Amino acid sequence: MQNLEPFLDDLPIPPVVKPFGGIFTAHHLAMKATVRFVNLHQDLPQTKVWCYRLDEGTVVRPGSGRTYLGPTVVVNRGDLVKVRWQNKISEAERLPYEVVKVPYVDGNTPVPQNSPGKNANTLTDQQDTLRAKVRDLRSTLVTHLHGGRSQADSDGWPDDTTTSGQTAYFTYQNEQAATMLWYHDHANHVTRLNVFAGLAGAWLIRDDEEANLDLPDGDFELPLVIQDRNLDLDGAGNFTGALLHKTEVIDLDNDPNPTGPTGGPAEFFGPYTLVNGKIWPKTKVEPRLYRFRVLNGSNARTYRLMLLDDLGNILNNVIYQIGCDQGLMKNKVPVLDTGLILSPGERADLLVDFSSLENRKLYFWNIAEAPFGGVTKAEPTASQIKTEFLQFLENLALLKSNPNQPFFTTTVTADGKSSEVNRRYYPQIMRFDVANSLSGASHIVPTNPLVPVARPNINFTPADKPPIRLMALVEKPAEITKHDGTPNIDGTAMLVFWEYVEITPHASAPPGAEIVRFTFKHPATNLSTEKRYWKAAEEFYDRINWQIHLGDTEQWYIVNVSPDTHPIHVHLVDMKVNQRYKYTLAGTKRPDAPGDAPDFPTGIPDPDNGVPNWEVDGNAHLLEGITATAEQLVDPDQTGSKDTVRINPGEMIGVTIKFSPFCGKYMYHCHILEHEDHDMMRPFVIVPEWIPHHEH
Repeated sequence: MQNLEPFLDDLPIPPVVKPFGGIFTAHHLAMKATVRFVNLHQDLPQTKVWCYRLDEGTVVRPGSGRTYLGPTVVVNRGDLVKVRWQNKISEAERLPYEVVKVPYVDGNTPVPQNSPGKNANTLTDQQDTLRAKVRDLRSTLVTHLHGGRSQADSDGWPDDTTTSGQTAYFTYQNEQAATMLWYHDHANHVTRLNVFAGLAGAWLIRDDEEANLDLPDGDFELPLVIQDRNLDLDGAGNFTGALLHKTEVIDLDNDPNPTGPTGGPAEFFGPYTLVNGKIWPKTKVEPRLYRFRVLNGSNARTYRLMLLDDLGNILNNVIYQIGCDQGLMKNKVPVLDTGLILSPGERADLLVDFSSLENRKLYFWNIAEAPFGGVTKAEPTASQIKTEFLQFLENLALLKSNPNQPFFTTTVTADGKSSEVNRRYYPQIMRFDVANSLSGASHIVPTNPLVPVARPNINFTPADKPPIRLMALVEKPAEITKHDGTPNIDGTAMLVFWEYVEITPHASAPPGAEIVRFTFKHPATNLSTEKRYWKAAEEFYDRINWQIHLGDTEQWYIVNVSPDTHPIHVHLVDMKVNQRYKYTLAGTKRPDAPGDAPDFPTGIPDPDNGVPNWEVDGNAHLLEGITATAEQLVDPDQTGSKDTVRINPGEMIGVTIKFSPFCGKYMYHCHILEHEDHDMMRPFVIVPEWIPHHEH
């Protein structure tokens, strides 16, 4: 059987724990990574996972249901917490699922990632040598507290890993505003695999400012960790219970049985949506105000959340966003009928008012395409969403009467593609069953402002001269051969940062460097400004170029010249998105470009609409200029304090960052984990300004 009926399982809630001690000394907590068996759905066999579990600490609220998510850690602002992260996964254990690739030609159906199991075209060990290597993958772990203001030696540097039986001792200051952070594995090149195996959990910081708002708490504050997964099948087509990391690759010649470089690193988009570790769960709620702490914990999938009633009508008007990654926003923001967008790593603090919805069934619904390319690429209308939802209910009724009935919902979106091709095979996320009565008085929606000053409170004056840094998000093509001249049968495309260094009277570009002119509105003066930069790095282990002074406030510009949206996470700091623009590019053919290479494309890369991605087209073009053009509004949900910001194709954003409170080596990276693991990550170093840098 390959059908799973939605809304059979209750939403699990991980236990809430707090560290012990802390009266005269630091607080202490011990967490262990271990093997566990869980049921992702009541009709599935048990699934083997890796997960975090409490070893030493205090359980504040017991959890409900069994889940692979780690316990929700709750601390107060300023609590100094020492955590013992123990790798208790046996040396004999291997990654508890298979990692496979399936060839796919864009636009065809069926789409391999939409279905469970492997198929006849799955690449063999000879075609995909990674598949065999991963079978021998043992637990190699390091934990990162995402969004935490952590000292560098406790930040989870990706090479500082533990193997079976080893322990890492990290210290967290928690000196930051109330918010929801999350902890997850961060080991270099295998983050996507370890998080997919289950290694993630929530971390809440409380403070007096939050407490004064009298927000819903206890049973009325729910963590909602949204992730997607795929499942394996046996030879008879039945679920085994095992997870399956299945991605799509495209041979350079569109060969259905590829032997040469493929078009990856293909992102993982699973057909099954899990909330708190259950596939399409349900939960009972009272007709009152609730607080939902929502995290997109998926490897690559962006969600665009809608709340629908049982007739398919959009009810987003009962939702307010009061916070984002780094805490409360100055004012609550209504969630629009166009939906709440969450890319991987982003969090949203929501108030949902069920008070007028007694005895109703409501649904969280996803309308985002995958891969996500911004709201204008595939935006279903309210009518399309309603039609899709009613078709879903009809299909669900058929499934109940015949479990072998094919079960999926397909609609055609504004880009002319079906939801199947857009890898949105199952748009349902979870169901809320609203009761007809209250157990007690409800909380009320707080009035604006929620906090006195918008955070981060960083604003430039015309006299300021902040350092201006520039990076571009670029897709590199697969290499045909390895450095030794042998065929690169595992060759994959790479998403990388082109990291630039400014050319000044005191710092020239090295001979042969690729130089780009960058024209933009200066964040301090709002005047058109031109600077020149040279491309200094693009992969993780390239030289460190950005030496940042402790306490400095900088402006970073992130230009997306790839075809998809990227969520960019910067460690240690919070960010303020203060500029958003369209842009134009200028360039020429490289001197060594193939004779049939086209001229430099004049439009923003958009392969779906016939505008080529200039870097993928044979690596033939040299980028020489980036100019900010039409200014765009910053999305309302991006106006708060952020640690993960998303950049759509054809856009550039400016973010203001203050680098404090610690020195050390940190990193920024794409939070699409398949990109991060393939080197879309770069280090930077924070140093006191009195430390000389010799620039070599």
